[in-house]
Amino acid sequence: MIRDINLTMPLPCVVFSTVHKFDDYVADDMQCGDLNEAQLVSLGVNDISERVDPYRLLRYDTSQSKSYRRFDFDIPPSFPKGKSITREECKSILFDEMREPSTQFAHGQYAYLIREMINHFQNGNGASYRNSGLDEAFSNLIKPPSSSNVLEIIRSTISNEFNETNQGYNSPLMQNISSKIYNGRLPRFDRTKDSFNGLGITIHDIHAQKIEISTLHGTSNSWGAVISFKTQDHFGLVKIDIQDSVFKQFRFFRIWFFLQRHKDYAFKPFFTNFNALIPISGGR
Repeated sequence: MIRDINLTMPLPCVVFSTVHKFDDYVADDMQCGDLNEAQLVSLGVNDISERVDPYRLLRYDTSQSKSYRRFDFDIPPSFPKGKSITREECKSILFDEMREPSTQFAHGQYAYLIREMINHFQNGNGASYRNSGLDEAFSNLIKPPSSSNVLEIIRSTISNEFNETNQGYNSPLMQNISSKIYNGRLPRFDRTKDSFNGLGITIHDIHAQKIEISTLHGTSNSWGAVISFKTQDHFGLVKIDIQDSVFKQFRFFRIWFFLQRHKDYAFKPFFTNFNALIPISGGR
């Protein structure tokens, strides 16, 4: 019976974990309030808002249709006129302005996630974030079979072990699974449709992931297992993000980076956690 495979490897058993650790507070995208005005300007973070100058705490008299460059010594400085506001008023305006363009990255079933996560960025004080809809989306991402899909790697490896009875059930099954996963492709929200459905913008990248076989059992003719995927991303931006030519062109990211990294704003990034439990099975 296939349960004999478990004699040398008690379950649950981790078959893959990323080099990056969970709850990695020292990662660059988890930093906040670590840059001053001169450092931000040197990174190109100058044309931030159409409504306010967050450096000088001014609300513009009219929306700025054209950007201006701060500290351009080739031309006399020409700043838009505006009304003085408090820092709290400025924060509120920037978050409203950040929410509005976020819709260009989010349409359909998961479009609500980015607005919800911006709200959490504004009010959550760095607390971790979890959403059942994100768990569902991640589970659906994992399920489709593919030659490079992790779930298919695990299923085919167990199935091969189950059917090769001449090798017995004491072979290093878990080690075989682990080595194949490292040569495979981890599930990520990097499909073309994820650039528009709200998943690509909310889960910019997966920082840490752990995959384990939670249960494994069988009879003489069939087997079943439950695979656990534990995953974590960071809702935060690194310096190279804002220097990227694609990211830099969107005001959404410039506002995000400013709110997170400016020393007088310092909104805390947070961990986004999403998990999946996937049953698989097979037989002779």
